[in-house]
Amino acid sequence: MTWCSDEEEISIAVSHVRCKGARDTTSEDRNLWQDCAKLPRPAAAVLAALHLTQPRPEPLLRATDRDWRQALVFSDRSQLTLTLRRLYGMRMPEWVRERIEADAAKNLLRLADIRELYTKLAGWLSAAGIEFLALKGLTQCPEFSPQPESRVQYDVDLFVPRDQILSARDLLYGRGFESISGMDHSPTDHLPALIRKTGWQWRGDYFDPDIPTAVEMHFRFWNPDVERLPAPGMDRFWSRRTERSFDGLMLPVLSTPDALAYAGLHLLRHLLRGDVRPFHALELAHFLNSHAQDNEFWQTWVSLHPPELRRLEVVAFRLATAWLGGAVPEVVKDEWERLPDSTATWFEHFALSPAGAGLHPNKDEIWLHLSLITNRRDRWRIVRRRLLPGRLPGPVDAVYLPDSQMNLRRRLRRRLLYLRYCAGRIHHHLVTIPGTAIGGLRFLYHYAAFRRELKKFLAAAVESPDKRREAGLR
Repeated sequence: MTWCSDEEEISIAVSHVRCKGARDTTSEDRNLWQDCAKLPRPAAAVLAALHLTQPRPEPLLRATDRDWRQALVFSDRSQLTLTLRRLYGMRMPEWVRERIEADAAKNLLRLADIRELYTKLAGWLSAAGIEFLALKGLTQCPEFSPQPESRVQYDVDLFVPRDQILSARDLLYGRGFESISGMDHSPTDHLPALIRKTGWQWRGDYFDPDIPTAVEMHFRFWNPDVERLPAPGMDRFWSRRTERSFDGLMLPVLSTPDALAYAGLHLLRHLLRGDVRPFHALELAHFLNSHAQDNEFWQTWVSLHPPELRRLEVVAFRLATAWLGGAVPEVVKDEWERLPDSTATWFEHFALSPAGAGLHPNKDEIWLHLSLITNRRDRWRIVRRRLLPGRLPGPVDAVYLPDSQMNLRRRLRRRLLYLRYCAGRIHHHLVTIPGTAIGGLRFLYHYAAFRRELKKFLAAAVESPDKRREAGLR
């Protein structure tokens, strides 16, 4: 008879209890949006249709005109409309198809302008001897998104080393760009976005080809001081950079394993700050699904990224597959098993909560964040920052208007809109406190139930050889 060590037995027991007690919300085989009460029916129908493993387009395709309009509002804001077009365009109602075809045509114009901007940026920076990397955006294709034409891009993200980033910013100042005011002290990983003040104003069209494309210059890939989560190994991304061609345009980019890590931590950052977008989850799920059988890639991924970094990555992977399915590599599943029990509990009971925050205000992602932190002081910092933010939001109106067009009426309007927005944010933070507290109690209840089940299982497992065998212990 072969006996496991105590550590191995506990590991097996934890896996057994997780599988036995969970609703399995992280399974890549289940489409959780079919019976989801956390989202309005039209929004849930959009996500159900986009599920990679079990797509359910019927509720969306059979929707009433009213529900279609609500679905399009959600898909436009979530950057999913063009993906719906690629998958189901010919099966949509005629008026929906006509509207989305017009959106796609406008997006092609934007895409041409963005490619031209990439070309100019690469030329300007190279001529000045400034090194850089292109992040996200166009560089996501085809690894994370099959077609550039099926994704909407509003800004260009570049990474520039700290010792050159101010020179790069000043270079763009000389090319007609300006920094967005009021964003200097925001806890971001980049300088305030650089824009051209063309006089453009928001008109309710997410595909407006005249929307100015912002340039964001990043000086780090992750901010451990803000998130209180170390991500060792990211300082080596720069030395592993490579070049790729995008329709004839050569751009310096992250190596594929590092690009995956950056995409995962980008999703995690937005998740922990309460503004995650389904589009980012879809791109991540697409990558995992298309690389699930590439064992050589995953061996490289493990060898390049330290365990602490992989732990943060797989939290994002788990959310992406919980929401949108897809095949999951075995090595990623193994990493899931190493996540803290409290993190697994959060995914079992709260994985869909961030998607429904707009309908049911909550900050349930706080409990996920705390499950990943071991230091008590850091936990209190996160709770205080998330429940009672100490920074004012950035500008919300007339961002692209030059000073020459800012007359008294527009200045008053900008001030009133800003005050109204701030009042709305204060109201949001206040009304989420009771729901967040209730969510915390639910989280503690489920976690305590998990621990009780684990103790019960271990007690039964060691009581007799027969029960050990029933429990799956050797």
